[in-house]
Amino acid sequence: MYIVLIQLKKTNMLIKIFTASFVILFASCKSSEVSSSKANDNTMNESELKTLDSTMINEGFHIGIISYQKESDCAYVIIDQTSNAKLDPINISEDTYKLLRNNGEKIYYKYRPLRRMNRCPEANPIELIDIKKREG
Repeated sequence: MYIVLIQLKKTNMLIKIFTASFVILFASCKSSEVSSSKANDNTMNESELKTLDSTMINEGFHIGIISYQKESDCAYVIIDQTSNAKLDPINISEDTYKLLRNNGEKIYYKYRPLRRMNRCPEANPIELIDIKKREG
């Protein structure tokens, strides 16, 4: 009788170990699945980007890319995505735009055209009203 009880305890212990191992293995598989889906959520797919673009355009924004021009009188130029026009934002040196002054930065921007002499021949002067970083 005593031997049977010892064997039952060993069997019970083995069942507990296998159950705990299975739970840990199952939980770790789920966590990697969640982390991979979170990684996919951080990047916008093309349809979400187009929806966001159309929303921003409806709000009065334009889509462009900031270009740093080392040898020019206007250091930063915005290249409009739809018309490929080069725009010289005269107030981009303000602190509010500091984080977006990166070469190749994709942006949404609102501007006011200026009637003044050009600082550089390749771009038309503008005053930025609002600017936001564009994902994608």
